[in-house]
Amino acid sequence: MHELIKHRRLVITLGFLYLAQGIPMGIAMDALPAILRRAGTDLAALAFIPLVGLPWVVKFLWAPFVDNHWSVSLGRRRSWIIPMQVIVTLCLLALSLTGITADNAGLCVALLAVASLASATQDIATDGMAAEHAGGSLLANINAVQIAGVMGGFFLGGAGMMMLSGVLGQQGALLIFTAVPAFSLILISRFRQPPRYHADVRPDEAQASLLKTVRRSGAVRLLTLTLLSAVTAVSGFGLAKLFLTDAGWALEDVGKAGMAGGMVTLVLGCGGGAWLIGKIGVWRAFSAGLLCALISSLLWFAQSQGSISVIMVAVCILFGSLSSGITSVAIMTAGMRFASQAKQAGTDMTAVQSMRDIGEMACAMMLVSLTAAIGYTGGFVLAAVIALAALLFTVANVRYQRRVQLSAERSGETE
Repeated sequence: MHELIKHRRLVITLGFLYLAQGIPMGIAMDALPAILRRAGTDLAALAFIPLVGLPWVVKFLWAPFVDNHWSVSLGRRRSWIIPMQVIVTLCLLALSLTGITADNAGLCVALLAVASLASATQDIATDGMAAEHAGGSLLANINAVQIAGVMGGFFLGGAGMMMLSGVLGQQGALLIFTAVPAFSLILISRFRQPPRYHADVRPDEAQASLLKTVRRSGAVRLLTLTLLSAVTAVSGFGLAKLFLTDAGWALEDVGKAGMAGGMVTLVLGCGGGAWLIGKIGVWRAFSAGLLCALISSLLWFAQSQGSISVIMVAVCILFGSLSSGITSVAIMTAGMRFASQAKQAGTDMTAVQSMRDIGEMACAMMLVSLTAAIGYTGGFVLAAVIALAALLFTVANVRYQRRVQLSAERSGETE
């Protein structure tokens, strides 16, 4: 806590930037499917909505360009953050004026796709900025702020959209969301990154590359674990919101359940994840989060077999939300440690995050598509299987790292 207070200006600026980045994705991935489903859209057609998140998946393609080019007057990171934040603000404003209906669904998806592209590009620079400032005890806390900010924006745009629409209407809710990136734009415009963070890198020198990322020791294992960890997003509330909607729950009630899960993720998942990392280490904390995902998927499976209990739904959401927060903070902490060791923090962190987003998008599309064919029971079983596979791979990775460490220690003793 002392570190967060000491660096409060940085923490507040990063927090709002990450919050603004998550809102368009929350609207597209969470609120939009539920709203269109309520309007009578076929379940199979909703499987393609996650493609709005495609820029987050492939942003690694232009991450080196963001790392290597900027305006000296604005600074290495603000050169990209400021214009991208302007685009996000304008897209959300346009969406509030058009509204979300089945008739203009194409326009809504297009606006959210542009906002997603801008947010993904901005995230490269924001992550680079965070990695360049983080170190020591501040690292896990900055990652907690990062995950809490993005997830907070996601839940605000998703569950918050569903809740506020019933009170203020879609336009009122979207106007409130538009104010978030507008405010973060003010914060980053006033933020000045100390010269020492980019004094050793010139904008006309091509320093960063994806090849350098992949070639670094431990990169392949880290990216594989990141890919497998994506199932926790589905265990949290991904498939369940459609399950509850089809079970007859009111859209507002689904939104309230999602918002409750979001609060658990932000407070207990992210905050607890940072605390857990300090106590037992990154990978043990990551394993604990995967175990929560497995439990959540199995409990949702049990719910799909009979009548729905509000208490059991709350328990399912609790475990899923804990899983989402803990695993996200753990894997991003591991990624930021990896990124902070080189002069291409934006590219390295983007590689980790893109792998996570690939897993989330693929998992969401696969589960929704298969659920349309085999039902919710089969979908929840598949989610449990993926969570178990990720847990076993993580345990194997921890054991491998122990063997490598013991071998290095023995070699040192022999010498």
